[in-house]
Amino acid sequence: MTMLTRPEKLALLLNLLGDDAVALAKDGLPGGLNADLNTALEDFKQYPPNQDEIDLVLDDFEAYFSLAMKAVDNLQGDEPGSEPEPTPTPVPKVLRLPEEQFDVEFGPTKKFNPPKLSGNAVMDLNRLHPYQVAHALRNERPEIIAIVVGKLASEHAAKTLENLPDALRAGVFIGLAKPPVTKPRIQDIVLEKTLEMALAVEERQSEEESSEKMASLMRSLPKAVRGPMLEQLAESDQALADEVKKNLYQFDDLTRLEDRDLQKILGQCQTDSLVVALQGSDETLLARILGNMSKRAKESLQEEMEFKTNAKEEEIDAGRAEVVAILVSLDESGEITLE
Repeated sequence: MTMLTRPEKLALLLNLLGDDAVALAKDGLPGGLNADLNTALEDFKQYPPNQDEIDLVLDDFEAYFSLAMKAVDNLQGDEPGSEPEPTPTPVPKVLRLPEEQFDVEFGPTKKFNPPKLSGNAVMDLNRLHPYQVAHALRNERPEIIAIVVGKLASEHAAKTLENLPDALRAGVFIGLAKPPVTKPRIQDIVLEKTLEMALAVEERQSEEESSEKMASLMRSLPKAVRGPMLEQLAESDQALADEVKKNLYQFDDLTRLEDRDLQKILGQCQTDSLVVALQGSDETLLARILGNMSKRAKESLQEEMEFKTNAKEEEIDAGRAEVVAILVSLDESGEITLE
């Protein structure tokens, strides 16, 4: 049976919510509890929690979250001078959808089937996949997101929070704990607009797709602009920043180099890797590379290429990755110039 202390449960939940949530929680804890929390956080870094422990904490969070939302609703209804609200359409207390509808692992993307709409924004938002709701809200302010998440069934709300960017979760959590007084008509507008945007999210975007699109955008920017953007991205999502950086440089970039810079890269390439990397490459690139090699090196490369002509796709990708790694290293060190 999984047993966790209260500080360990808190540390695990905060670890899932992100660094901003950790910082906010530490500010509000007394010294003794703060020390226990720090110890638990360090333990989880060294010994990551298993799935049973994560499930236990998320189940507890779901239960307490549901209770908290009920308490908030009661407090808002008891405020003196508050405007009477129309009787709301009942919201499902727990949205018991099959787990596979939340976490689809059979492919990089999942197409979402449009639900049958009821005309009630709250009910219809609960019929959408949490990813669709989170993706629709990803560029909104935390207090706006909190209005929507506060209307979702508890399990759906937890999954929506999970799909939000790390930098937003803590602010949304605070917005749920201390919701601002918002007129019903404003809430309706927010919910209806969110539903409209969420319905437009027709498939899940893989992290790979996201990093490739960001890299494609950055490639059109000057290097002086790209650097600070990557640094800022790394502060919020190091893994995504690494993926973007990996896609920022391509094998075909060799054609953009001056001859002298290309020669520096070729001087560090292993012949075996270069032979494989050049299979199926553009004739212009091949001519540039051969034109920047000594007669002896060129003849050796051509001989090897004639001998090895049936490399597998993964071998070609690996060979090109080795060449690109050299390109990245020399570009970042300033030994070559790639704009």
